[in-house]
Amino acid sequence: MTTDGLHAASEYARSWEQAVERAERGETVVVLALGRHVADVVPSGEIERLRETFDVLSDNDLLRDLRSGLDDLRAGRVVPVGDVATDLRRRSAQQ
Repeated sequence: MTTDGLHAASEYARSWEQAVERAERGETVVVLALGRHVADVVPSGEIERLRETFDVLSDNDLLRDLRSGLDDLRAGRVVPVGDVATDLRRRSAQQ
């Protein structure tokens, strides 16, 4: 390997190290190859959060229920949490 090659390799290694350090601080880092976006270095745990989001977005029944709940909230059709807790205690005592 030439001196230029060693220099380039050490530059690439340092760039990768910096990308990992930025991800450790919570930042998503774009990886380019020949000017094209080819990958992302993401903070630990981000992939699992994205998988969970995909699961929710692919569950049509859940999305329908969430939209319905938001519609109820916007329309003021809500029950105070204290009332819910009281009702749950009452139902539990009846069993």
